[in-house]
Amino acid sequence: MRTSLVAWIAGVVSVTGLYLLGPLLYFNAASPPILGMPPLYFWFVLVPLVSPAILGTVYLIDRRAGGVGSQIDEGS
Repeated sequence: MRTSLVAWIAGVVSVTGLYLLGPLLYFNAASPPILGMPPLYFWFVLVPLVSPAILGTVYLIDRRAGGVGSQIDEGS
């Protein structure tokens, strides 16, 4: 259970950091364009694509560790 908790906390911190810290640290400039977009727009297009991968990884870790995601309720 401890592994699951650590994984979920790390996942939440990672996704929150992507939204809040990435633009402040790396993409607070208007040039050069990335795929035709200013860097900040590119970042906010990239983050929703990366976030599900992070949370999916956390979910798989949770299932392997025997956390909440591994318990299937048959609805007795």
